[in-house]
Amino acid sequence: METRACGRILVVAVALAAAIALTSGAPSAVAQQGQSPTPIYMSPASPTEGEPFLVEADLVVPGGTAAGTVDLDGQQDIILEITTIITSPEPPGSLQHFEWSVPAVAAGAYTLEISSPFVGLVRQGIAVRPRTAQLGLVGKRFQVAVADQQAGASPAAVLLSDAGGYFTLFAPGNVELTVKLVDGRPVNGQWWVFIASMTNTGFTVSVTDTQGGTCIPFSTCPTRTYTNPPDTNQNFIDVAAF
Repeated sequence: METRACGRILVVAVALAAAIALTSGAPSAVAQQGQSPTPIYMSPASPTEGEPFLVEADLVVPGGTAAGTVDLDGQQDIILEITTIITSPEPPGSLQHFEWSVPAVAAGAYTLEISSPFVGLVRQGIAVRPRTAQLGLVGKRFQVAVADQQAGASPAAVLLSDAGGYFTLFAPGNVELTVKLVDGRPVNGQWWVFIASMTNTGFTVSVTDTQGGTCIPFSTCPTRTYTNPPDTNQNFIDVAAF
């Protein structure tokens, strides 16, 4: 069984002509059709509302440039500035790495835009996911919820794959629990539940098998609960859950 860590996933922005324009002595680059796309990386790859995220890009620009400020334009465009020291004659362009820390934003559709006089239009649409209190795993057949016993906790779920995800309890960027469902039926005819705890606060995880939506009402569906008492830290491995 292999769990893939949430990492950075490559997304592709529109074409640039920066390299051609800079090497030909043009004062600035203009995006053209047919150029190689500019890689833009985000971490996490699918940000959730209330969670800051990192944007990275490799661009061909003159020396003396650096990542600048992050501006929200009308709550729809996220503009990533590049600061530039203007010199004459303009130095040749080279591939440089840029990083911007984007603050937490509300759920919705946004457009990332890199702004620089030396780079053509670089835009990429992204979606910031809403925070939910429940995970729906394996085609939403298994519904996973967390109840926290500590005052001030507000459990929120983030889906990582069809079979797993994690919960935060307080701060959006602080992972407290991870949950994974494994189809163990070829081995013992059962679905397996794995819960990894990274907290000593008291909590109860409930996993409900909706059996493909055939158990109605929902309260009659088979449910397994896993409880961690306050001031303890427990992981759960249940290879005979359902």
